[in-house]
Amino acid sequence: MSCEWIRSVLSLFLYGELSFEDEERVHGHLETCESCRAALERERALHAALDGAALEPSPELLAQCRTRLRESLRRESAREGWLARLWAWSGRPVSPALLRPATALALVAAGFFGARLMPTSQPPAEPAAPVATQVRYLQPEPSGGVRIVLDETRERTLLGSPGEAPIQQLVLEAAQDPSDPGLRLDSLDILRPHSESPGVRQAFLRALRSDPNAGVRLKAIEGLRSYAADPEVRSALAVVLLSDDNVGVRTQAIDLLVENRSPAVVGILQQAIERERDTYIRERVQKALLEMNASMGAF
Repeated sequence: MSCEWIRSVLSLFLYGELSFEDEERVHGHLETCESCRAALERERALHAALDGAALEPSPELLAQCRTRLRESLRRESAREGWLARLWAWSGRPVSPALLRPATALALVAAGFFGARLMPTSQPPAEPAAPVATQVRYLQPEPSGGVRIVLDETRERTLLGSPGEAPIQQLVLEAAQDPSDPGLRLDSLDILRPHSESPGVRQAFLRALRSDPNAGVRLKAIEGLRSYAADPEVRSALAVVLLSDDNVGVRTQAIDLLVENRSPAVVGILQQAIERERDTYIRERVQKALLEMNASMGAF
């Protein structure tokens, strides 16, 4: 039983959609695999965040729906009146069979919009249309048919403040998406005003230390600017200055390290000037050491 298969069915496992045999396989694997247990906890937290976020219709949408409802009822009323006048002009009684479709249409429209606009204790939840479908397995039936089990990916839209726990958790998940550097960059930009949160700060530190995209690492430095004096932040900046392969990232690390002119930074800069091969970076380090009245080390 591979970890890849286990992680692909965790959502179904949480919702009780697996067969008895597959559930037993998942339980047995989780007992021995710490990595998959951690993946299960992440999946459970994500589902809880999604379930905890609710959408409220905007005042603009409510006003638009009410306007359309009034227009629909007015049109149907005018149509019914037109039919009645026509039959009156012909001298024949109005047939209820003719007026019934127009009346039914108006009632359907009123019911549809009323269901959307009237507050209820439990708003009806409409399942989102699947945006991706994949056959998971097939099972022949004794009748000659076939049972097909599908994996469906559904799209869902949430709206909220990144300061709210469920929304923030989703943005933090997006900040670690390995396949989309643009998504990681946008996530850090959204999280930056909330860097006082320890979880958000850890996300910036993780991106600074290990994100493969230089633009994302630069965005992480921006998010950590208010915490340059923090020992953990200073340690991460030192590693970046001494080992990052991007000149722009190393330059920003220098600027942030020397902002508070802490004596602890002197040793880091002296190490950097001994290792650095880029002329521009060496000049920036030398200037910083001179401004701090510190020696150049071996130079």
